[in-house]
Amino acid sequence: MDMKGWKIVCLISGIILFAFCGVCLAQDKYPIRPIELVIPFSAGGSADLAARTYADDLSKALKVSIYAVNRAGGSGIQGVAFVTKSKKDGYTLLGVTDTPLIIMPAISKEVTYDPVKDLVPIGHLGYANTMFAVRADAPYKTLKDLIDYARQNPGKLKCGVGGIGNEGNFNMVLLNSKEKINITSVPFLSGGEALPALLGGHVDLSSNTVATLGSQIKAGKLRGLAIASKKRHPDFPDIPSMAELGHPDITFAVWFGLFAPTGVPRHVIDVLTPVVAKVFQSPSVTKRCDTLGIVHEYLGPAELGKLLETQVGTIEKVAREVGMQKK
Repeated sequence: MDMKGWKIVCLISGIILFAFCGVCLAQDKYPIRPIELVIPFSAGGSADLAARTYADDLSKALKVSIYAVNRAGGSGIQGVAFVTKSKKDGYTLLGVTDTPLIIMPAISKEVTYDPVKDLVPIGHLGYANTMFAVRADAPYKTLKDLIDYARQNPGKLKCGVGGIGNEGNFNMVLLNSKEKINITSVPFLSGGEALPALLGGHVDLSSNTVATLGSQIKAGKLRGLAIASKKRHPDFPDIPSMAELGHPDITFAVWFGLFAPTGVPRHVIDVLTPVVAKVFQSPSVTKRCDTLGIVHEYLGPAELGKLLETQVGTIEKVAREVGMQKK
């Protein structure tokens, strides 16, 4: 081949190499288009409220639109399953509570995913204590009043919960078990949907998050009977904790985390992790959490992963004890 031929070959090779590098760079650049943030519960519940505390700030930080999409069903199972089966490109993320990650796998045969293996932890926003509350005009002034009535009237009382198997429902089942009473749990798609049922008199009480019930307690429409926690909540110092009422194990809280489906490229995780850390710890997000009754507690990917694994084991043990484990 003469010199002219070699020059043509080199020129073509250079063009091909340049194009290939350009494709690689384009693939590595993230994000370049809108991101779908899947919330596996309906609007108005604690999961929805928590995800929307950071969605706008995260959108600004990443410089792309983030669309919060509610995919409710099966106490969060359907939305989580959707994300685990989605394209692994970083454009579908999961803003979720622990319910479909640690509780539903222990009690439901409908779960088709492994929360530890099929999801990548990005960041933990914080948690919300759950509480038992009744309407302000209810005759029960204390949790003991409620328990005494339930014992004398088995099966008569109905408790609105944001789905079978969520933390509020779990605390209600534990209370039934410990006190030998029978209060029926009435499941809704979210705590937000259970709230109007309580206010409208369709259920007698609710076991739900402080984020969902707190504003109505402050407005004088509801009465909090107990915080499902080891200590009192700073926003509601007059409401006793379950621990001080003799139930230190009825303290399941709802935590909020951001995840990506396993298989997402490493460079996507490397972009998301520091940005999420900065956004989750920003003053604006912290303030919104305080307003909603969410205890702000940022955890990084490793800490969130450890929390997830630990609580999966804990819930499996408790589910067996109260007879809720999947058969």
